[in-house]
Amino acid sequence: MTPVENALDEWPSFSMVPEDDILPLSKRPSGQTLSRHIWWDGELREAEPMSVHYYSNALHYGTAVFEGIRCYPTEKGPALFRLKEHIQRLLHSARLYGMVVPFSEQQLIDGAIAVTRENQIENGYLRPLAFFGPGPIDLKPKRECPVRAFIAARELGSFLGEGALRNGIRVTVSSWRKFHHTMLPTMAKASGHYANSVLAAHEALDRGYDDALLLNHEGTVSSATGENVFFVRHGHLYTNDESSSIVPGITRDTVLKLAEELQVPVTIKSFTREELLRADEVFLTGTAAEVTPVREIDGAEFRTGKKSFGATFQRAYLRVVTGKVPEHAAWLSYVN
Repeated sequence: MTPVENALDEWPSFSMVPEDDILPLSKRPSGQTLSRHIWWDGELREAEPMSVHYYSNALHYGTAVFEGIRCYPTEKGPALFRLKEHIQRLLHSARLYGMVVPFSEQQLIDGAIAVTRENQIENGYLRPLAFFGPGPIDLKPKRECPVRAFIAARELGSFLGEGALRNGIRVTVSSWRKFHHTMLPTMAKASGHYANSVLAAHEALDRGYDDALLLNHEGTVSSATGENVFFVRHGHLYTNDESSSIVPGITRDTVLKLAEELQVPVTIKSFTREELLRADEVFLTGTAAEVTPVREIDGAEFRTGKKSFGATFQRAYLRVVTGKVPEHAAWLSYVN
């Protein structure tokens, strides 16, 4: 029996997480088909005719904030996962950029539910986005540029590729560094910030990997291109925090809460690439990526499979988002 299997046996609560496939990949959409309707400045409209003005400040300077929200099928119909927390984070990101969103938290929540229902989405992904619209060429957009908002929707199955949830992904450490929280507000999900991730993702693509990890200016691990990083060593779970210039993910927070319930010891601290490479397991978390195991980092291999901690957290997470854990029913906003 492996050390991880021994470790799993030490927590009886792990036995409550069945090993069946909670959300079979065969039932997930294979593409990312765009939905026909969009919530646009407070109204449901046909998506195709809508457009953003070519002189929108956001297009030129990246002055937009956004969220990603998953929709899952449940026995009670489609449900959006932790919708309120996502909308609150959107509004907090907007505030950091001096953006006054002309819709309340409840209006945005209602809009997300309405666009999901109108598009008859079960497995899908919502993208609420607020941005500075057209105005003068200026780096002070809050002075004259109107703030616009929309909520778009699309199908989404397995974000990081077919088989990623089952088999894990291959990751490389990027030569690009993650910008420091003293340079930009890293806790904000701002569109312009993701140019950093695009550079790292393209580097991973050119090297033949699925994704990239970014180190920060201190040389410790920050995040993947759009995901938070966890690792397991000797039955102990580790992840970093805002001091490592991460976006504190809602999926990350969910896994930390599940770890507490499953009585898995957790340490939150900065960690080096060397510490990560010495891990027994590594996995990534994010709304799109969910809980995705990493099977390799630059040639170093890590444990995956049904008996791993990563798989256990993946199953626990999928049970929560598909409405199979009554204790976390409050995390679900039912569409119907």
